[in-house]
Amino acid sequence: MWGMGLINGLRITMRNMRRGPITVKYPYEKLTLPERARWAVRPKYFADGSPKCTACMTCVKTCPDHILDLDVTIAEDKSKHIDRFSYEIGACMMCGLCVEACPFDAILMSHEYELAITDPAGLNENLIVDVDAATNARHKAEKEAAAREVSERE
Repeated sequence: MWGMGLINGLRITMRNMRRGPITVKYPYEKLTLPERARWAVRPKYFADGSPKCTACMTCVKTCPDHILDLDVTIAEDKSKHIDRFSYEIGACMMCGLCVEACPFDAILMSHEYELAITDPAGLNENLIVDVDAATNARHKAEKEAAAREVSERE
């Protein structure tokens, strides 16, 4: 019956008209993003403010767009110094593969979604500049401290 399709369409229209507006007045109101939303890459830090990056280059090798660049200096005692960890935000497809590949949980996909800029030079960001890279021992100590804190709560 052709009339049932018309009636069903009108019923859906009336239901949506009673719902009210669903728009957001953007600059004044902002949407709450889901926890798993992926936007720009950002480094993670220890409690004292030093970056968690160990300069293992896994994120750089995994990135399908080749937009991460890590310049590292290795000293004679095999310690690493991060000269520059750069990120080309304009070319990033925000897939999150670099975050998934990082064995030390040193980078994350932030919830910053206001990424528009007027100057193209601002599309290249230096995430970490001129710091010593974290060590495996430091990461192990952090995990042990977190495990102790959990066991003390229980």
